[in-house]
Amino acid sequence: MIEGQNIKKTLRQKYFAECWFLLLFIAIGVLLFCWLRVHVVGELDTTQFKQIIDLLPKNWRKFATVDFDWLVSYLGRTSTTLDEPMLVMLVSGWMIVRGSDVVSGELSRGSMEMLMAQPVSRKSVYWSHAAWTIFGAAILVLIAWLGMSIGIWLTSVEEKTFPELNFFFYQVPMTFLEPISRSIPMSREVNPCYFLPGLVNLFTLAVFIGGFSAWCSSWDRYRWRTLGIVCAFYFSNAGVKILAMASDSLKWIEYLTPFGFYSPTNAIESSQHGVWRLLHLLRYDDAGQIVASGPLLNNLVLLLIGGLLYWWGSRIFHRRDLPAPV
Repeated sequence: MIEGQNIKKTLRQKYFAECWFLLLFIAIGVLLFCWLRVHVVGELDTTQFKQIIDLLPKNWRKFATVDFDWLVSYLGRTSTTLDEPMLVMLVSGWMIVRGSDVVSGELSRGSMEMLMAQPVSRKSVYWSHAAWTIFGAAILVLIAWLGMSIGIWLTSVEEKTFPELNFFFYQVPMTFLEPISRSIPMSREVNPCYFLPGLVNLFTLAVFIGGFSAWCSSWDRYRWRTLGIVCAFYFSNAGVKILAMASDSLKWIEYLTPFGFYSPTNAIESSQHGVWRLLHLLRYDDAGQIVASGPLLNNLVLLLIGGLLYWWGSRIFHRRDLPAPV
């Protein structure tokens, strides 16, 4: 019993030694990107940004998944950090690299035979690896929140107001005069806690990608082939979402891809109208028509499919024959 516990402890130490260096560098990249992205938002005040948006063709607005009036606010523009392809790719890269290593990675290095010679079950090998991968995803999501929070705390924004004329009990802005500019902390405009619903959505997407990577690794022998399959799946699904956003007639294909259920800005915007809206399965417009899936449905679908893929990969690994190293 004690020997088995020591083996499991050694197994956890092995996976930590393999992943901490990669996790550290990805975490640094996530922190710096989120920090600088929020800082850049503070460089352009809301009025100027709205003027730029108004110049865009109206049909370009279909690429936005939230209301434009909310999008031009400081909260809206900082929230779109979670939609940035760079951030999603950094978090996904961690899940793909680690998920693909669980079985085919060990087989490719020739270390699986030595690992299986120890008094440890295949179940322990698989799920210990998966636990470290998911734990790393949680750390990266928290690092993203920290980077955005630091950017908010250390950034000041320019607020422009027009002089006002007091007329009895009314204040009339004199827009024909030069506006008065003053610098205020961005923390007065944005509360970092508002990002939490979007960060949960990012974590559930990471779980799905990790589950798919581990599933592909469970039945493959070569890690390079596993990485190729997963990367092809990732970029083809990203392309499908872009196509669905660009064409109203193809809007339905968005939900054929996991990226169709990744909408952190929608979750953040919904929470602004009431925290209870985070429990909605569907989103409705003012006319009562269904316009998109709700925050709860998005998270449940990604978590459920990701968990099922992890479980399926575990079953395949438990039953398959392991080829000898060549």
